[in-house]
Amino acid sequence: MPTGERAPDAMTSASLLKRQRESFLDRHSDAADWKNRYFSAATLALWRAASTATARACRGRALDAGSGRGSWQGTILAHARECHSIDLEPRGDDRPTWVGDLMQMPQVPSAHYDTVVCHQVLEHLPDPGRALAEFHRVLVPGGSLIASVPHLSRLHELPHDYFRFTPNGLAALLERAGFVDADIGTYGGPFSFLHHQLSFVFPGLVAGVPVLGAAAIAINAVFSLALTAMDRIGPAGRLLPLGVIAVARARE
Repeated sequence: MPTGERAPDAMTSASLLKRQRESFLDRHSDAADWKNRYFSAATLALWRAASTATARACRGRALDAGSGRGSWQGTILAHARECHSIDLEPRGDDRPTWVGDLMQMPQVPSAHYDTVVCHQVLEHLPDPGRALAEFHRVLVPGGSLIASVPHLSRLHELPHDYFRFTPNGLAALLERAGFVDADIGTYGGPFSFLHHQLSFVFPGLVAGVPVLGAAAIAINAVFSLALTAMDRIGPAGRLLPLGVIAVARARE
């Protein structure tokens, strides 16, 4: 077998786990859904960081950029008066306001939004700086961007998986795109990352089974809580964060 190729059994197993996860997300797409939130320590760590940033900075008319299944729209609408969305194509039952590329979205009006929210999307763009510049364009002067990106992550959504980010790297991209007053933090760590991979097997393989799936996620929630706590109290999370989250302001 040529170097770098995976064995057929490994490919089949990975495909099965991916299909199971996609099916689960179709049924529990809302990031605030407890079955989604507690699926793993990684989903819990992201939820906590994103919900805190949203409560702090989200307001007015918001754009969910790279909306996917609309997972964050409920969280956004808890603080914003309205929420529009854009993505390359519909996913699950969600239908975005606009279908288009975040790196070039002329259909979205300039200086129209008070808030842009973008979670776990920039790594899938070959030029994330262009997308950030577009976010700046559609924000009103002084409007807020809330963005999260991965630092630790396995390869996913192939072939469109291009980047991982450090706090300084994201800060540089934001400044180049015209954002100011960026408040950048990290969330999660290696324990969250490893637990997320294991969670694809348990509870992932049984998550869709009535009663049994809910029980499995409830059991796994104990590990999610414990491992996110371990990432917060030890040095591992500071040196090997799961991801980076930023709140920044469009230059006035």
